[in-house]
Amino acid sequence: MLYFGNNGILSGVIAGVMMGALCALFLCAAKSFRRLKSSDKRALRALCVVIKIALWICTLASFICMVSGCEEIISNTYGIDGVGLWTGIFVSLLGVCEMSVMRKFNTVIVPLIILLLIILTAQGNIALYNNIDVKSILGYCGMNIMMGGYIIAEQEESFSTKQIIFIGAVCAIIFALSVAMVYCVSAGYADMSMPVWEFARARGMSSLSGVIIYLAIFSTLIGCSKLICQENSSVKIPRAFSVTLLALFALLALKFDFSTIVGYCYPIIGYVGIVYTCFMLALPIVFAIYDMRRNRVFTSK
Repeated sequence: MLYFGNNGILSGVIAGVMMGALCALFLCAAKSFRRLKSSDKRALRALCVVIKIALWICTLASFICMVSGCEEIISNTYGIDGVGLWTGIFVSLLGVCEMSVMRKFNTVIVPLIILLLIILTAQGNIALYNNIDVKSILGYCGMNIMMGGYIIAEQEESFSTKQIIFIGAVCAIIFALSVAMVYCVSAGYADMSMPVWEFARARGMSSLSGVIIYLAIFSTLIGCSKLICQENSSVKIPRAFSVTLLALFALLALKFDFSTIVGYCYPIIGYVGIVYTCFMLALPIVFAIYDMRRNRVFTSK
């Protein structure tokens, strides 16, 4: 709700569809990004390093936000302190595992989140607004694709056009449905730090919303941890150091108020994500033009 507020459910649905399209486009651009990383030109390699540093910092900021949110939601819902810290430590250990481990977790978590959201949405008394706000759509997509897009671009697997279209369509449906349901239940609580929880608490279902939010945070934390550990490993930083670093930042996150840190970090992350998205979309075009010119030179010779 930080991005959409009272701007309308259509903004959330459009943002969800755009996220699916961006996932597909990032799969298409993955080959070009790998080519950029392996380039023998110093300027291109330096550009790649700048991108990685910016994404690393933003991902770490997301990690801190999520640990803070985890601590707040569990403390408010169940009266248990320290869960955010231990969750941060646990996912830091998962970060050094293979990508397949993250996929298995999300294979269970994502359907469970959707099921629980359906139960919550069915409670009724939903407030809807039908405006469309382009700024909120771009901000949401930028924030989410910043980390997810990079993980997609780092994949070594190659996909056919049909597979990419299918993956993009599935992602669009999942994002659009999830955002729409979250918007439906939280539109009346847009000024709260955790509107879904406030909606559920007003109906005596705070425990259910606590589970939903925790699972969503856990899924995000796995992605943050994986990206940070993966990038650290690429520059020969030991796994033990990566785990220790994330554990220390998880401890630091407990010092921040969730709504305050999110208010500062998320807009910046969104802008970085928008710039990164534009760069990734332009990358295949730039390489295609470069190849065409080089082929013309060879042909003329």
